[in-house]
Amino acid sequence: MLRGMPSDDALELITRAGYSGVHCELPATEDVRDLPHLRDEVTVTCVGFAPDDRNPVAPEHAAEVAESLHASNVRVCGASLAGQSYQAAFEATLRTCEAFSRAASKRGLRTLLHQRWGTVTASASQMYRVLERFDPREVGCIYDPGSMTIEGYEEYRIGLEILGRYVADVHVANTRHFPSAHGTVWQWEWSPLSDGLMDLQRLARALRRANYRGWITLADRCPGPSAAALLQADRRMLAQAFDDLEGIGSHNPSRPLDDHVDLAERAIRDIHAATADDTAENAIEVSAGGLGR
Repeated sequence: MLRGMPSDDALELITRAGYSGVHCELPATEDVRDLPHLRDEVTVTCVGFAPDDRNPVAPEHAAEVAESLHASNVRVCGASLAGQSYQAAFEATLRTCEAFSRAASKRGLRTLLHQRWGTVTASASQMYRVLERFDPREVGCIYDPGSMTIEGYEEYRIGLEILGRYVADVHVANTRHFPSAHGTVWQWEWSPLSDGLMDLQRLARALRRANYRGWITLADRCPGPSAAALLQADRRMLAQAFDDLEGIGSHNPSRPLDDHVDLAERAIRDIHAATADDTAENAIEVSAGGLGR
């Protein structure tokens, strides 16, 4: 959402729109001495490095950059299946998590495995096969419903129950699919939160059921609107979904949003920008994704 924007301009937009955090994605060549200046009122939730489907930076350097930005987490991605077997990709992902965990833990940081299409950890259950080898205090995950609209979809409630304490961040984005002009397999494109395969209200209810208390990061990449417009529109969508307003992302009337919990039994909790007094015990905090260069 904020890729390519100068850090000062991006932070101005974030704070003006009421967001309390930012996910930083930096180029692999980033030098600690050249890191952007981040304001004290904005929390750096996680640091990753482009391209986001690889791990182009050595673990020690990644942890050093994250520590310099006062981040809590370092992101890694699962290995690609291109050119190798599932087992080889799985074992490579284990080695990556082990190496990053060693480097991050020394600095009091947590490593987050990002659920992503095109990798061996595209679904929640496949991601859990990796995570179960690690202490959730040292290695957690970014649960990504936006990625699941491309590959690896599993019912939100099931995925969150499987992953449990490993979930430290939830990335929200959307895609829509359309017939290809060149073949029989449909193509996809990034789309607004209000128009695509992701069921935002169903996701909100699944997070509430799971008693989730971590970050929600807007990773909206839809073309067209300005970053300022997207930040405002997406924030309204999230607030409406977590207020449980009808018609927010409920695309399939024959697919119940929740099978056995009545609306009256669910505590309604606002999505809001956390203040200095807020903690993970009483708020789901909202961050903006993609700050980088």
